Amino acid sequence: MVIEGKTKRITPAAEAGTVIMETKDELTGGDAAKKATIAGIAAHKTLQTANVFNLLKKHDIPVAFIEQQTETSLLCFDCDMLPLELVMRRYAWGSFLKREPSFQQPDGTPYRFDTIQCDLYHKWTAVVPPLVKEPEQMDENKARELYLRDGKWQEGTYTDPYLYIENNQWQVHPPKAPFDASKPLMTIDPVCTEAEREDILNQLMFPCFEALENAWNQVETQFGPVALADIKIEAGRRKTDGKIVIADVIDNDSWRIWPGCDPSKQLDKQNFRDGHPLSTIADNYALVAELTREFLK
Repeated sequence: MVIEGKTKRITPAAEAGTVIMETKDELTGGDAAKKATIAGIAAHKTLQTANVFNLLKKHDIPVAFIEQQTETSLLCFDCDMLPLELVMRRYAWGSFLKREPSFQQPDGTPYRFDTIQCDLYHKWTAVVPPLVKEPEQMDENKARELYLRDGKWQEGTYTDPYLYIENNQWQVHPPKAPFDASKPLMTIDPVCTEAEREDILNQLMFPCFEALENAWNQVETQFGPVALADIKIEAGRRKTDGKIVIADVIDNDSWRIWPGCDPSKQLDKQNFRDGHPLSTIADNYALVAELTREFLK
């Protein structure tokens, strides 16, 4: 079976329990409302992911990645993906400040967390009245067909909603509005057990961020070392053994990276979201691919 996504294609590999993940020359942004094709960017993203996952493997962090096969494809263990986005932050920035505006610094500099901030988001879109009779979740592709008009999501549509979990009760909240625990969009069944969630936090999220933060701190640029501001990853259960591992990809679409810890020097996909020229974005992706080679030295 072929799985066709916005930015990649997944096909069965020769060995049972493995797949080929092929990257496309595509970028999306604005909650998938904005799209562009950039020739050659797939190769840069594939190399970035291979370098990142080889680093994580060196740190004995469980991953789905096996090896890079071609310029634009990776061999990976087949996984049943969890419908979660796992976000780790060293700095309060971006949409986080819309949900937690108290972390906005008066001088505009990013607030730095002493302890890594870890958040979970649901990959299914939340849709609430008056668009529907009762709050519901649906696959983003279906939500895009129904509620994305002229590049804008209709009011009452929340892509990648924030998850607030207390006493194993999973509440779905708007990801880009001031957080109020008393006003969830809906309550859902847990995606995983409490023990699995603890393992995701302690065996995947914290170690992944720490390994990559240390690796980026060793990469020098003309503006100084690169700061890893935040990162979004995904996880799945390997079909070969049922173990929850870091899966999908980790590339320049996944993080915010700031040379010299200066957000204005960003090298990541935020430039695409901000409308920078596609040629500049392509150059940044090529540069980041080269910089990630430093992870393996």
